[in-house]
Amino acid sequence: MGIFNVTIAVANVNGDSFEEIEATVDTACDYTTVPREMLQRLGVPVSGEAISEMADGRQVPSDTGWARVRLEGREVYTPVIFAEEGEASLLGVTTLEVARLGVDPTNQRLIPVNLRRY
Repeated sequence: MGIFNVTIAVANVNGDSFEEIEATVDTACDYTTVPREMLQRLGVPVSGEAISEMADGRQVPSDTGWARVRLEGREVYTPVIFAEEGEASLLGVTTLEVARLGVDPTNQRLIPVNLRRY
């Protein structure tokens, strides 16, 4: 699968103020990962902790919370991981599913998808 970036806008759940960020589309990542500094500035509180399995096999504790995300003309509430300094910003599959977006790796773009009920 090709790797590509998209611009997303992130805010707290009230949508008080959005900030844009470039995120790598990563369908192997469950939750969208946003820099801790940005989430704190936006007033996104930590609401839990989860163990994240990293690409190299390490398991690390990660703070999680809820944010509002805009992408491709859609706005959704989604769980996020508070990324530590030096970690990449990633657009995870949970956010893509909630926004009803799929990945077209050949053309490196996000595409609308229908809900499945079967």
